[in-house]
Amino acid sequence: MKGLLFIMEKLICFQIENTREIERRASNMKIRVVKADASIYNETLDNIVNGKISSVNSTSSASISPAVTDNKLPSDSILIFCDLSEKHLNRVLFELKSRKVQIDLKAILTPTNRRWTLRQLHGELNRERASFT
Repeated sequence: MKGLLFIMEKLICFQIENTREIERRASNMKIRVVKADASIYNETLDNIVNGKISSVNSTSSASISPAVTDNKLPSDSILIFCDLSEKHLNRVLFELKSRKVQIDLKAILTPTNRRWTLRQLHGELNRERASFT
């Protein structure tokens, strides 16, 4: 099957304390959950999604780099939807809402924001949130 591109659906969880409920729902749909810790706050979303950083995995957390801790991390939890089908996106959102899973900010990976760092995405999401209030 030459030329066939396989895209893995993923959810990136940042600053989400308990990801168990998210992981449970995602596994039913064959969606990979990536736990992003503080050490990658200045990495691009593209690198995070493609696993190009050693501290991103689905089972353990890496240590926090001094450069990140000096810049004070956000307290906001962020969930990023990467390459989900519309059906899966709607289902995940419904499941999270019906189970009252609290997530401060949500985003969909786009061709534009995939070049941003997690820090830049967080700033943009906060600007958008402020424009609604």
